[in-house]
Amino acid sequence: MEVAFGSAKLRRCYEESARAFREWGPEVGRRYIGRIETLYAMRDFSETFRQHSWRTHLLKGDREGQYAIDLTGKWRLIVTRGATDTAVTIREVSNHYE
Repeated sequence: MEVAFGSAKLRRCYEESARAFREWGPEVGRRYIGRIETLYAMRDFSETFRQHSWRTHLLKGDREGQYAIDLTGKWRLIVTRGATDTAVTIREVSNHYE
């Protein structure tokens, strides 16, 4: 799948694990990088729903059109689908309860 990043910071955190660890801690940083690696390996976005531990789900309200993918506990990866089902954009890493 094609993966795009919504910001240069998100791209750098993927490319430089030390930066991701500083930004979100080692556990969330490792999961972030791992999720993106897996997204690259997928054929299309529908495969994310077959990764049951990811708990991919469509968001509502002001986040309509975005999807959440679980990272750890309260942390999630926010993504949007691209123009085709074979593209996704990484929007943010959020602490769901803050």
